[in-house]
Amino acid sequence: MRREWWALALILAVAALLRMGWPGLTEFKQDEAHLYSLALDVAEFRAFPLRGISSSVGLPNSPISVYLFALPLFVWKSPLSATLFAGALSTASVALGYWLARRYWGARVAVMSAVLYAAAPWAVIYSRKIWAQDLLPLFTLGCVAAGLLGFVEGRRWWQAAHLLLLALVAQIHLSGLALAPLTLLLLVLFRRNVDRRGLLIGLGAAALSALPMGWYALSRVGGPGEAIGWLGAHPVSLTTDSIALALMVIQGAQVRGLAGAEAFRAFEATVPNFNSLLWLGGALALAGLGLALWRWWAMRGRPRPLAVSAGLVAALWLVLPSLFFLAHATPVFPHYFIILFPAPFLLAALALDAAMTRWRQAWLWAAPVVIALAQMWLSLALLFFVGQTHTPGAFGTPLGVLLETAAAVRDLRREVVVVADGSDPGSDQAPAVFDVLLRGLPHRFVDGRTTAVFPAGQVTVLLWPPAQRYARPVEALYQAWGGGQWVREIPLRAGEGQALIAVGAGAEPAVPHPRAASALLANGVELLGAGALNDGWELWWRAPGPEAGAVYILFAHLLDESGERLAQVDAPTYAPEAWRAGDLVVSYFALPAGGTQAARLLALHEESRSLWIDA
Repeated sequence: MRREWWALALILAVAALLRMGWPGLTEFKQDEAHLYSLALDVAEFRAFPLRGISSSVGLPNSPISVYLFALPLFVWKSPLSATLFAGALSTASVALGYWLARRYWGARVAVMSAVLYAAAPWAVIYSRKIWAQDLLPLFTLGCVAAGLLGFVEGRRWWQAAHLLLLALVAQIHLSGLALAPLTLLLLVLFRRNVDRRGLLIGLGAAALSALPMGWYALSRVGGPGEAIGWLGAHPVSLTTDSIALALMVIQGAQVRGLAGAEAFRAFEATVPNFNSLLWLGGALALAGLGLALWRWWAMRGRPRPLAVSAGLVAALWLVLPSLFFLAHATPVFPHYFIILFPAPFLLAALALDAAMTRWRQAWLWAAPVVIALAQMWLSLALLFFVGQTHTPGAFGTPLGVLLETAAAVRDLRREVVVVADGSDPGSDQAPAVFDVLLRGLPHRFVDGRTTAVFPAGQVTVLLWPPAQRYARPVEALYQAWGGGQWVREIPLRAGEGQALIAVGAGAEPAVPHPRAASALLANGVELLGAGALNDGWELWWRAPGPEAGAVYILFAHLLDESGERLAQVDAPTYAPEAWRAGDLVVSYFALPAGGTQAARLLALHEESRSLWIDA
């Protein structure tokens, strides 16, 4: 017994290290920022949201994940707190999986399944960030465990708990609905143990848990019809994608995808080829699946021991979600199969246990240990690779670097202008991230692809990559405006560039194509000049004070000598609500160069007013 407890302690330490170690090496992109922002609103008593962030298929998520991630923020208001919380819940699911396996199949199965689960690459990946799906393992396992205790063992209150946990799993992520068929089969297969009172209590508790989301749905125009209309607008496809993705998650294969299409080969060059061991882990899970089904069938017509019934439940748990997603209206994603954990590892341990019992080969203990060591190597290598190497389109800038940048900006104690790709925290990644990381400090956003802003007073400007690769490179202008040097240069990952921080200390940039006389528009905007660039056009203007709710459009037209339109770009101006009196603003348009052609730049349009500027 003492050796078993030491083994469990070691397994949990490994699980915790992989899930909670190096919390700065985790993603914090748009979804994570939005979810963290909502959870922070709850922890700071600013709001009590009735819905979560939008899902990848366009429907709103339940606020359950928001409430859960708010819990650690009551103690420590930092993204690191919520990140560690997700890892801690996943580590707890390893302990719960051990308890479940030991209860029904004994210590040997419990230890081997926990070893496999602790190091499983996809289980590790889906436990390391502020993402609703990363909360699933503990609640999914609790739901299945309650189902075993309630329906297989016939305990009323656990039947109620199973239904409540099923509702919570489905609210954490819609993929949790794939567990509903398992509940239906439990009700059918173990109907003699069903307690109506327990079911009613469970259904009532489930309904109460869904009240916030239900109230939100009913308060919307059209109510629940939004979801029905959405379903009707998406034709259903029948594919085997779900089976392929489930097998991938079970094996721990294709984790190189986290490095992205451009960097995965560089990552693969850093690790040995573990494919054979990953395939062995998958084969053991499938062998355990076959064994559990055969044992159930072989004992038909006779009372079945709890171990056999529990084995059937584990087998159904592994199979049903893949069947559920065979027909789908939107693409199927790997994270839909987080709800499988730790079923494949329980079944793999069942297969190994049966082999050890039949052939008395103690060396089979080496199989889960070797597989787990290979998976640990793979997980750690991937973690440090994506933490040090730019992975375009895949793993984002690590949270630790983002926090370092935000802290450097905060230390300057001034209003902040963040120059990045995009300016809307609701839809653009960098603004979403820094909007919450700079909460409490005045800040505004500039889309550096089209705009540069030089405030009149002393403010902090953060140029976030790819700020150095905008249509017209502006880092030299900002550097000169900041007195010829950067306050901070924060290196990011290799190939990702650096974050540049300046504080306005010098003269504002000179207008390169000044007008003979400035033009003042009705909204107070002062036009200073316009001219051609190598790859487009630029307009220099000075902003009045902020205008909440106003929208102004820039129209850029390139015309030939006869007045025929050659090219056109229409775009919103730098957001009027973010204007400050005296801001010098440069707007860029990617238009073809005019050469000897006469060209005009149509500048600002306000309602029916427009102004032409000859360039």
